[in-house]
Amino acid sequence: MTSRRLVVVDTETTGLYVENGDRVIEIACVEIQDFATLQTRFHRHLNPEKEIDQEAVRIHGQTWADLKNEPKFAEIAGEFLEVIKDADVVMHQAEFDSKFLDSELERAGLDVQLQDLCNVVDSLAIAREKYRGAHNDLNSLCKRFKVDLSNRELHGALIDAELLARVYIRMVSGEQELFNSDDEGASNTAQVRLGASIPKQRQPVVVHATSEEQTAHDEYMQRLTGSST
Repeated sequence: MTSRRLVVVDTETTGLYVENGDRVIEIACVEIQDFATLQTRFHRHLNPEKEIDQEAVRIHGQTWADLKNEPKFAEIAGEFLEVIKDADVVMHQAEFDSKFLDSELERAGLDVQLQDLCNVVDSLAIAREKYRGAHNDLNSLCKRFKVDLSNRELHGALIDAELLARVYIRMVSGEQELFNSDDEGASNTAQVRLGASIPKQRQPVVVHATSEEQTAHDEYMQRLTGSST
């Protein structure tokens, strides 16, 4: 039985490419306690110090004008690191979020990477292993596990972290209804423990895109650049 804290992390960004200077604009950390209840441990919007791609705005609805008065990552880095330190950190497509967070840590002048502080767990890799050939994006997993998506009109770090937490519990435990559907703040009294289900990798699991995902990515880039291949 694991004694480590279990924290689900999600981010929103200015675009898809950290190597091109895209930045984190929102971070949320939701802790799963006793494998039955959720607690928001950290949630911040950030000033990315640059414009946000219009395609990204259509996804999460946030513009630079909305965020200019928010703190910069360096101002909240210490608080964020305290939340994830020595935890099992669950992220969906962990390589993506890890790259962005590591880039922000470097920009902040901190000589540390995510993997130095926590054990990274890639929920997408777990889903692909368990449900081969199926759609394993967050929306599809929510539908598979009957997690309510009615409040998710746009992507957002906090709502996505909460959804992923619910999906993750059901996915690794096999339970479909651990949460009280009438009260999002309440939980079922049954406490389902994770045991040995958490992968103990020190590096994020690298999962290459499927042909379907690559096609969707190419279409996104064509819309973004106005070009065709």
